[in-house]
Amino acid sequence: MASLGSHANVWETCLQLLRRQGYHLTVKLADEEDEDGLDAWLAEKDGFTFWADNPIELLGLAAVYEDVRPEEDRPYWWAAKTVRERPDVREQLVDEALAVRDARVAELAARRERDPEGWEEEIRAAFCFDGDERHAANHLALPRAELRQLLDDPRLADLRDEENRGNDG
Repeated sequence: MASLGSHANVWETCLQLLRRQGYHLTVKLADEEDEDGLDAWLAEKDGFTFWADNPIELLGLAAVYEDVRPEEDRPYWWAAKTVRERPDVREQLVDEALAVRDARVAELAARRERDPEGWEEEIRAAFCFDGDERHAANHLALPRAELRQLLDDPRLADLRDEENRGNDG
């Protein structure tokens, strides 16, 4: 479980940190008539300007600047310390996450065979928190499509019926 997550309740902390680090901050408000409009958050320091959709992203961009400390604004200055290798870190993390997810799916399938009552109890418990598919899937660390397949089990018909009723209204 994350001790800190990306949420608007962290924005003030990020903005104050940026100010303590010497950044000049501004916000450009979205046009009220733009339904997809996002405010633009800007931080300026030493002739560099950083733009983001929220203060958390803005702090991340400033962290890149603080790490690289470019002497001039050249194209792709932020990549100066980036090592280009394959697979890259993003690919490695995604591969690891997929392996963990696949292992979790296999673990539940094995438990279903080995301990059907315990398996059923675990699935039902996941619905006790918020009662919806998204939260249950997160609690079980499963993709929602996999959870929907589990709900096809006749032992869980009442949960499937509750989900269908919840999706109809």
